[in-house]
Amino acid sequence: MSTVIDLRTYVSSASNSRLLVMVDLQEKNYSELVCDRASDLARSLENCMSAIRHARNLGLPIAFTRQTDSSESIERLSPSAWISGFEPKRSDMVFERPQPSCYANQLFADVVSQIGSFAIAGLVAEETCLATAIDASHRGHHVTFLSDASASRGRPDADARAVHVVTTKAIELFADTVTTRDWLLA
Repeated sequence: MSTVIDLRTYVSSASNSRLLVMVDLQEKNYSELVCDRASDLARSLENCMSAIRHARNLGLPIAFTRQTDSSESIERLSPSAWISGFEPKRSDMVFERPQPSCYANQLFADVVSQIGSFAIAGLVAEETCLATAIDASHRGHHVTFLSDASASRGRPDADARAVHVVTTKAIELFADTVTTRDWLLA
């Protein structure tokens, strides 16, 4: 028997709450990043797990997001499987989005509008974390980017590490950027 999570519980208790948003922790993203030797993928995933454990220990809500196929085709591709060990629990929120920003999912936007602030980390930071931070800034929401619990993909003529440095600098224009350790202590 499956349990239905009432999102109103999150929204009504959100006024004094923080939210941890974990993005794109799927096998397909892991496979792309693991090929780029400059990626600090293992360290990033360790920090993701630390943030998730911390949030669960404190009872902070966690939202997992993933991008879905945005095509209009009848045979919509199902999203990639979660990375083993990073699967959402029944008490977690899961948001699928057709575009890079988490705000592309209206329910995510509604939940965050009630909370007003969140921490974000995960894979494909150069797309998802950056787009979400920009959208959050435009909505007056406060974002904390966990830079060492995130990883970016390499681009032509730039390895993953270089892309992540540029991504972090760009996100600093729209969000606070901290290490996972600093976030855990805050």
